[in-house]
Amino acid sequence: EGERGCHRQCSFCVMRRSTNGGMRLVTPEHILSFVPEHAQKVGLVGAAISDHPKLVPLLETLVHSGRGIGVSSLRADRVSRKPMIAELLRTSGARTLTVASDAASAALRREISKGTTEKHLLRCAEIAGQLRFDTLKVYMMLGLPNESDADVDELIAFTKEMASMSRISLGISPFVAKRNTPLDKTPFAGIKTVEQRIKRLNKGLRGRAQIRPTSARWAWVEYVLAQGDEAEGIALMEAVHRGGRFSDYKRAFSAIQAA
Repeated sequence: EGERGCHRQCSFCVMRRSTNGGMRLVTPEHILSFVPEHAQKVGLVGAAISDHPKLVPLLETLVHSGRGIGVSSLRADRVSRKPMIAELLRTSGARTLTVASDAASAALRREISKGTTEKHLLRCAEIAGQLRFDTLKVYMMLGLPNESDADVDELIAFTKEMASMSRISLGISPFVAKRNTPLDKTPFAGIKTVEQRIKRLNKGLRGRAQIRPTSARWAWVEYVLAQGDEAEGIALMEAVHRGGRFSDYKRAFSAIQAA
C-alpha cells in the first residue's frame, strides 16, 4: 500500500479529497521494507497510487531487482505525462495497460470534476500501441446524471480514434450514487436505460473495440444498498436467505417500497 486517500475531487467518488490534502504517502523505503525477498511480483495499491511523487523511482527499483510489478488506479493524465510508468510495467511483463475515463463524453467528465481529457486518453492509446501492450483497457460509467445518447455517440467516435492506435477494451460500470458524495441521492438511471446504452455502444463499436459491461440489474441492487438504511439491510438478509438471486433482491426491496 503506497498511499491512502486521494487529493482529487471527482464528485462521484467516496475517496475524494477531504482532510490533510487528501493523501497520506508512504515512503519508497518503507514500501520496499515490506517486500519479501522471495517475492516474484509486487502489486502497489492505493486510491491514487499513480499520483505518488516517487512512483517512477520505486517502480524502477522493483523492476531492476527482477520482479514483476502491478499498479492499481492508474490515472490517464499521469501515464500521459509520465510514460515511464507504462514502460516499466511493460518491461516487467504487463500485457494490459489500464486507465479510467469514467464518463462517456468530455462534457460529462467536466460535470463530475474528472480531470481526464481526450488528449490524455489518446496519448495513453499511443503509448500502449508504441510499447506493444496487448490491450488498453479504459474503465468508465454509463448512466451518469444528464447523460444522453449523444454522449454515448461521442464515446463511440472517440473509441474508434483510440482503436486506430491500440486494441481497446471498455470496462463499463453503471453509475451508482454513493453516500456522502456530491452526487449522493442522484437517482439510478434505470436498468432498461443502461442496457439500451450498452446495446448502442456494442452496435457502434462492433469489430472495433471490446465492450465488457457489468450487470445493470446488479448495479441497481448496489444502488439500493448504497442509498439504503436499516430497512434495506434487513431486506438484504432476507434476499440472501431466499437464495440471493436478483429476483429475491427485487422482491425484498419492493416490499420496502410498498410498506
